Amino acid sequence: MKLHQSLKSKVCILLTLLVGFSAYAQDIEQEVEAADDVEIQQQQQAPADFDDLTPVETTDMDEESDPFAEESTTTTEETSTAETEEVAPAPEEPAVIEAPVQRYAEPTPSPALENLPLVEVQIRQDNLADYKVRRETHGTYVSFDYEAIEFKNFISTLDGQSYKAVFGSDTVNLIQLGVDYKYNFMLGSLAAGAFYGVGKVDGNSDRSLEITKYGIGFKFTADMLMNEPYVAPYVGINVWQMGFSEKSATDSFSATTQMGYNYTVGLLIQLDWIDYETAKESTFNWGLENTFIDVYATQYAKTEAPDDPDTTTDFLFGGGLRLEF
Repeated sequence: MKLHQSLKSKVCILLTLLVGFSAYAQDIEQEVEAADDVEIQQQQQAPADFDDLTPVETTDMDEESDPFAEESTTTTEETSTAETEEVAPAPEEPAVIEAPVQRYAEPTPSPALENLPLVEVQIRQDNLADYKVRRETHGTYVSFDYEAIEFKNFISTLDGQSYKAVFGSDTVNLIQLGVDYKYNFMLGSLAAGAFYGVGKVDGNSDRSLEITKYGIGFKFTADMLMNEPYVAPYVGINVWQMGFSEKSATDSFSATTQMGYNYTVGLLIQLDWIDYETAKESTFNWGLENTFIDVYATQYAKTEAPDDPDTTTDFLFGGGLRLEF
């Protein structure tokens, strides 16, 4: 009897342990299934590439069911497929390599540079201003002139004939180059410079007369009458020497006169207004202040030496080009 009761009690204990173990195992299985369901939902909701997304079929909500309740109609096959598929890893972003920042130390001023004296730079006055405003105290003239000279009292040293008998109405075509220093003041300008010219005339019977003329000249020009010197009258006097060279078919003669002079009255006509932009560019680039047509009348006097060829002329006209810098 005691043995039977002992066995019965042991069987009861064993059954109790089995029931408890079975309930514990069932709880663990339910927790595992719940964890799997949560993981599947997270995988379905996680953002992924459009190519890796698995389409999910849904059905219309049952009209008789609770309108606030929604049921998932995912099939067993789709669920198992979602469990077995691996989520593709997101593409890695390219690594950004930052260039090292180079830092330079600020230069320290040199004591030698600190002790250097200041340099004052003077800027030329406005080249676009009127000539009356922009011109400076000092300037330069460069001139190219032409004169047609007829020595009315000239007598040939070779045969004693007059100029008209040998050369007729032909003139000595003198081409002359001059350079003048120019001092500007409120009334106008004074100029002083040097010149050199050569000319020749051919006559009958292989006769010819060549002259060279060189000397110094002085001028006063009234170029402050207007803001721009569209016209500028001037007067001047030239002091010169002339070299004569007379030739014939059989003989020749050369001589240089003593000092002589000639008076000049002229008019400068400005050309800058014809092409204003080019004129201003020339002023800026080359310092060319004005370009003039020079028209003048002059008369040569006889030298004081009695043996010199007679250089007397009537009033004659000349012209040329004058550049002011």
